[in-house]
Amino acid sequence: MSHHSAHALRQRARHLRQLATEIERSPVLSLHLHAGEATWRGTHPQFCLNLLRTRQARLRNDVDDLRWHADLLDQRAAEAEHLAVLHAGHVR
Repeated sequence: MSHHSAHALRQRARHLRQLATEIERSPVLSLHLHAGEATWRGTHPQFCLNLLRTRQARLRNDVDDLRWHADLLDQRAAEAEHLAVLHAGHVR
């Protein structure tokens, strides 16, 4: 891998972190504040609220996963740069 590859990995990591932040700031994660029993039509309002909270929890886990993958990409970028420097030293 080259410095160019490392740069591409870091860009991807930055994009994943931006996506994670966008999800965290999304109004979807605060819908439960507006989802009382009077909000739902039908016979199972508590079921709907529980389902909403379950989906919100999944989104929060996905945010953590995005950041974890971003960290891995940054590690790979650092390794790529290190290998490029080592390889450049052997070429001389």
